[in-house]
Amino acid sequence: MLTGRMPIPTKTRALAAFIAAASLVATSTGCGTSGRQVYGEQQVDVLLDWTANPAHSGVLTAMDKGLDRKAGVKLSLRTPPSSSDGVRLLLSDRADLAVMDIHDLAIARERGRDLVAVMSVVGRPLASLIAAPSVRRPSDLQGRRVAVSGAPSDTAVTAAIVRADGGDPARVRITPTGFATTEALIGGRAAAATGFLNEEAVALTSRGRGFRVFRLEDSGAPAYPELVLVATSKTIRERPEIVRATVEAIAEGTRRAVADPDSTLRMLERRLPGADRALLAARTRAALGAMLPPNGRAGSLDPTLMARWSTWEVDGGVVRRRPEISRLMTTRFSDAQADSSN
Repeated sequence: MLTGRMPIPTKTRALAAFIAAASLVATSTGCGTSGRQVYGEQQVDVLLDWTANPAHSGVLTAMDKGLDRKAGVKLSLRTPPSSSDGVRLLLSDRADLAVMDIHDLAIARERGRDLVAVMSVVGRPLASLIAAPSVRRPSDLQGRRVAVSGAPSDTAVTAAIVRADGGDPARVRITPTGFATTEALIGGRAAAATGFLNEEAVALTSRGRGFRVFRLEDSGAPAYPELVLVATSKTIRERPEIVRATVEAIAEGTRRAVADPDSTLRMLERRLPGADRALLAARTRAALGAMLPPNGRAGSLDPTLMARWSTWEVDGGVVRRRPEISRLMTTRFSDAQADSSN
């Protein structure tokens, strides 16, 4: 929702500390040829959508538990200077795979970029509205300001949440603030702000000032995957083995992360040194709660659900043309690993 631009900046001092610590986990591997042999395994460069955080628990658990090496690959994480650089690096063969916001994928596809989702990384929406204490329900936002980053998905999320409560989205005063959405809310310049359940929502509600959180998923919007793992058609065609192995490792990492939240939190504390423990624990709970898709199968992509999402994406103004699901995603790899886990 807030991606597709520069990586989301800090919004509170606690968030700043968290991100500074999180950045330590991303390993820079330079811009050489990807898919290198490392100790008998293929190194797979994976671009993150942002600095490593609890939303990447499945990926980080796969690396921490050696699940990637068991599958025959060695995952190496990178964080591009901006999320839009991820598309460029992937298309220029300077990375193997990328974690991408689902809305960014739709926009990239509409622009003719040959990118394909191969699995879900976070299987349900994290998008939300965080509102001031005076806003008791979403329809109360009629006639009031909502701070958004300017990304089309922010407006779509706001409209869906307000409409589901019987309000008229046209009466909401959408106010683009760039990356200063939460500052506008804290400073009283907006009655609500768009944000993620595991980031802005946690950071603001932990302040004890009565902020309310309205989840997009509660509005009746399709339970689309917030983050997906993406490859080019060329990579899928020419190197399916690294895609299959990576999907297998991350899916198993996701299952383990969700099954043992305490162990996941300890792993994140090791990988994100210096993070506020209470805040990290809250972020981890929120992220893990959205990790599995509605069908409960880690990493899976549901074509029927995604078809509903593609219509929602157009209705919300994120893209002009309905994404063609058969080209935007493949279940070839996620279905294979799901079947093998049964």
